[in-house]
Amino acid sequence: MSSPQMYVPTGDLNIATVTEFKAALVDMMSDGKSGTLDLAGVRHVDAAALQVMIAAEQTGRIALTSPSQPVMKAMEAIGFTPASAPSDGNANDDAREKEDAARYEEVAEETNGDMEQ
Repeated sequence: MSSPQMYVPTGDLNIATVTEFKAALVDMMSDGKSGTLDLAGVRHVDAAALQVMIAAEQTGRIALTSPSQPVMKAMEAIGFTPASAPSDGNANDDAREKEDAARYEEVAEETNGDMEQ
């Protein structure tokens, strides 16, 4: 397996840039590779980009790191905590993961509905 890669998007991650964003993540994971998505330079993120980001992280091959304040706010709004975030060792981690998965599905459905309009 190759050494981990890093992708550092900057600016806005939204419906206008999500195709390029997704392609970069797919490329980073190709051939069994893994990597890190450094989100420190992201100024804005919408539901479409969050959906791609969460799906990539849930493969277990992409770690989300250094989320900017706008990314943190968007993640908190849907109750998502990246797996790479420090755990408090709480026994509720499994319940939180199930809640995250359910919220992800809600965001995915909303995003798909928005794209169809």
